[in-house]
Amino acid sequence: MSSNEPFLKVPNSLIDNEVLTPTEKCLYIVLTRLRTAKRGCVPSYTYIKRKLKIKDNRTVLRALDRLQFFGYITWKNRGLAKTNKYYFRDEPEFQSILQDNLKLRKIMSLKQQQIKQQRIRDKFVNKVGIKLVNN
Repeated sequence: MSSNEPFLKVPNSLIDNEVLTPTEKCLYIVLTRLRTAKRGCVPSYTYIKRKLKIKDNRTVLRALDRLQFFGYITWKNRGLAKTNKYYFRDEPEFQSILQDNLKLRKIMSLKQQQIKQQRIRDKFVNKVGIKLVNN
């Protein structure tokens, strides 16, 4: 390693965090490394998977989700067939984007619950022939 090689500062809170997995910590480091890019931090899932040697998009999504949950990062969807733009907690727009994402998460969670309830209803009520009694 040469003395002119660039380096990256990592917050002690990240290293000392006992809740985050090593994959999540490494993902945060990779994203931090990309912060200074001209277009901002906009890596694709393919790039992230290659850098972290991960095979499944769900693993990346789960790690991103947990980093957002703990307040390290958040992201804004830039549209169909475009990568997300990631924001860090020291950026001015972080808080507003995080609030929007949390509202969206709540809406999506409620929709998922409704879908699950409908599937259960379809499975047991419609197929078995049970009749519901509404109060």
